[in-house]
Amino acid sequence: MQRILLFACAWMVGLTLFLGPVAVAAAPKVEEVDSYLKEIGWTRKDLDNYLKFYEVSLEDFKDINHLRDELGTPINEENLLIMLETYDLTKEELEVLLSRFGEKVQDYTFIEDLELAVDFYMTHEEEVARAEDFLVSMGFEAEEARSIFHHILSLPKDVLAQELERLEGMLEEEPNSVDKVFSLWTEMMSVFQVDADLHVEDGERVQVTEETLMQPGWLEGKDVHLDLYNGEGSLLASAVMDEQIVSPSYVKSTGTELVHLGQVGVKMSDELYHNRMPDTATLYGLGMLAGLCMLVAAGVLVRWSGMGLARRGN
Repeated sequence: MQRILLFACAWMVGLTLFLGPVAVAAAPKVEEVDSYLKEIGWTRKDLDNYLKFYEVSLEDFKDINHLRDELGTPINEENLLIMLETYDLTKEELEVLLSRFGEKVQDYTFIEDLELAVDFYMTHEEEVARAEDFLVSMGFEAEEARSIFHHILSLPKDVLAQELERLEGMLEEEPNSVDKVFSLWTEMMSVFQVDADLHVEDGERVQVTEETLMQPGWLEGKDVHLDLYNGEGSLLASAVMDEQIVSPSYVKSTGTELVHLGQVGVKMSDELYHNRMPDTATLYGLGMLAGLCMLVAAGVLVRWSGMGLARRGN
């Protein structure tokens, strides 16, 4: 009995050790990754940024084939034409559709990403157009609008959705004083996790503050520069506006449009980008579960063996 028990335990431990390394030791080899990146025209930084966006890393992939499969199929003339036929588009119509969002076909590497984008833009064309028109009306360029959108997409969607609800509640009250105007602007920037630099250049650079606005007519006839920075201090976008930027009606209408913009971003995150989340599940969890089951089984066998020996002793 003891020999059988020892053999069973050894078999279980050995199988656990065998299953574990198979699942976790694998990862794409550096030289294979470099060769693949050269093939698709990417740098290592491009790959790292792409994977970071989907909250995964290179170590989450078993091998180069797993990485290839999950990233998708590089765009070529053949699959691009098939996609155009599927959506009943010409190349020119595709370019126009993408340009409305400050993009072009060349911005995409994989046909799956392009298909998801086209499907989303066509399904939500009115919402995307409204968001784009709003950003352009604020004075941002199309490329800057894209940077703002990508920044919004990088925010945790659950947190953003809650913050947008809170901001919506604040907008129900009319911002009828300088301090309320500034409070709303501060909240807007906080919700979208950007730092805003608001200043005028009147012979010298002067920050627009609550104190300066308390001076009657101080902004009259002056251009107001709005620079938006992300949390890492990188410039996202710049716009030149006039004194209306601190008027109660403008702040309220801008806040309403920003809430809509954020809601489109949350929807985009759900329906577009997160649909491309790579499936990096491995057998590691299965191996751990198998190992746990084996340890429990070994414990039961030991218990039974002990009980048998005890009975024999009696």
